[in-house]
Amino acid sequence: MKIAVIIPTYNESGSIREVVEEIYQSVRAETNHEWHVLIVDANSPDGTAEIIRTITGTFPTLHLIVESEKRGLALAYSTGIDHAINRLGAEAFIEFDGDGQHDPQDIPRLVSALMSGADVVIGSRYVSGGSVPSAWARPRKFLSRFGSLYTRFLLQLPVHDATSGLKVTRIKPYGELLPYLPEQLLTSHYAYKIQFLFNLHQQGARIIEIPITFRLREHDVSKSTWRDIIESLRVTTILRWRS
Repeated sequence: MKIAVIIPTYNESGSIREVVEEIYQSVRAETNHEWHVLIVDANSPDGTAEIIRTITGTFPTLHLIVESEKRGLALAYSTGIDHAINRLGAEAFIEFDGDGQHDPQDIPRLVSALMSGADVVIGSRYVSGGSVPSAWARPRKFLSRFGSLYTRFLLQLPVHDATSGLKVTRIKPYGELLPYLPEQLLTSHYAYKIQFLFNLHQQGARIIEIPITFRLREHDVSKSTWRDIIESLRVTTILRWRS
């Protein structure tokens, strides 16, 4: 299977080289698959793209797309998914953070679960064996947990971590039907995850979760803002009303 690991970046010069190297190390033994890593950089002023360019010779299946400006996480994934499907001919894609919070060692576990018959495999913080950093402040833990629970129950989703940013999706027959084009997205920010998951569930995709340990970034500060919380509530409400 040809698999594309899609990583949107913005000012990730401090972590992106290590993340890419860890990913390729983690899949080295997974020779049954063809692995590609696709960086979609939002024209980072800190030189993230330049770092990627210096290691493309080491990793022939490392690809870089540099956008003209920062447009939001959803639109970065829109660009990445379109490229993975229509340019790379990928059969599955993985959503992965470039800041070190996701553990590359989880990638083979996700893909193994996909190969067992699932259409979508979520790296879940909220199933038995999963966790978030103990160093997170209580309000951050509450908002993360509450957001997932709210989405799960309002949209009747069969998952415990509806807002996880680590997942693998099989492209045929459901992934290619995702509303990933810019004009189809309800948001340009984090809440795209909710729209994608709801769409996959509505289509009848087989969705499973495996536990992950969410890692703590160096100098960890939440990237979530009140805008993201409001956007998530808005997108969830729209999807509920449509259904």
